[in-house]
Amino acid sequence: MPVRPRALVLLVALASAVAQSFGRFSYALLLPAINRDLLGSYAVAGLVATANVTAYLLGTVAVSALSRRARPAALIQAGLACSTVGLALLTAAGGAGGLAVGLTLTGVGGAFIWVPAPGLAGSVVRPSRRGAAIGVAGSGIGGGIVFASALTWILQAQGGDASWRTVYLVETVLALVTLVLCLLLLRPARHRDDDSPVRAGALRRVPGWIGLTGGYAAYGLAYSVYTSYLVTALEDDAGFSAGHASAVYTLVGIGLVAGGIVLGPLSDRWGRGPTLVGGYLAMAAAILLVPLGVEPLASASALLFGLMMSGLPAVIAAHLSDFLTPREFAGAFGRCTLAFGLAQLCGPPLGGYLAETAGGFLLPFLLAGLVAAAGAALSVDVLRASPRPRSAGVLP
Repeated sequence: MPVRPRALVLLVALASAVAQSFGRFSYALLLPAINRDLLGSYAVAGLVATANVTAYLLGTVAVSALSRRARPAALIQAGLACSTVGLALLTAAGGAGGLAVGLTLTGVGGAFIWVPAPGLAGSVVRPSRRGAAIGVAGSGIGGGIVFASALTWILQAQGGDASWRTVYLVETVLALVTLVLCLLLLRPARHRDDDSPVRAGALRRVPGWIGLTGGYAAYGLAYSVYTSYLVTALEDDAGFSAGHASAVYTLVGIGLVAGGIVLGPLSDRWGRGPTLVGGYLAMAAAILLVPLGVEPLASASALLFGLMMSGLPAVIAAHLSDFLTPREFAGAFGRCTLAFGLAQLCGPPLGGYLAETAGGFLLPFLLAGLVAAAGAALSVDVLRASPRPRSAGVLP
């Protein structure tokens, strides 16, 4: 029996937490401890991080191709299986190679989960609630980061740097539980477009697609610098303690919980374009607060950035979902995510190089702020797109 729409959206939110919070952002959160306990070099740590980003990029290409034949729910289930194995390998990693393998698997799994997830969530509600549903689905990412941050703080207080393995172990167990739930329950109602052929080049039929894609690429570079180096910048440049820096990072997660829930419905009411432009400008302001290195601005930065970090992809996904079927959405969002992924791939090594060259993290965060502002300029293209929402399309 198909799962109810609200339950389906919640399942997608849980899967999103595994894809992004556990499989990707936990590494940035645990990076100082992993570096001290295992790697001993931020340059090596940055290269390891690129394994996840590269794998996510390749996974996005694969999902875009498979979406023409596979239903979104099946892609999400496959991604959860891959992510669970990757997290288990991270728990037992003995060096940079083991970390890279684990992060590669979580990167591929994350793409298989997240690329089709918003379209699936948006397809089971009426058009006027599409942004809200996609926002709730993405809020699982923030919830996962809040959980991982709190778990890291508690375990490091008791076990020191080596406790990063225990964090990954707990996340592995939760990923396995989520996989089982999705295998048993993620059975969406049949969609009237399920048997229709997926149109080639569906993305190009979406009004404002060039600005939408360019803005998402700007988002990718800006967010990858911010999330990769926020904790390190606060500890090394601003002199925050490890606990203080982790607490600030937790605020990113809290903002992530609310971002999609706030910006998704806002875009339903005000329009996708205006919400995107305002969101990118807010993100730029949040990034530029970090180099100041003082409270309460650091906490305000993390909270605002978290809001925009989950809110902007929700609005992008909602705009695509307004014009595409769920299967078309996976392919189109995958192509947008390809641009995002290429830009994201450049973020950690570029930020690390600028930090080592300048002897601090001022330049990386200035660059990220400017790129986020460029995202606002690119999103003006979406303002010209007149909304033409399609029906939710779920068969009774």
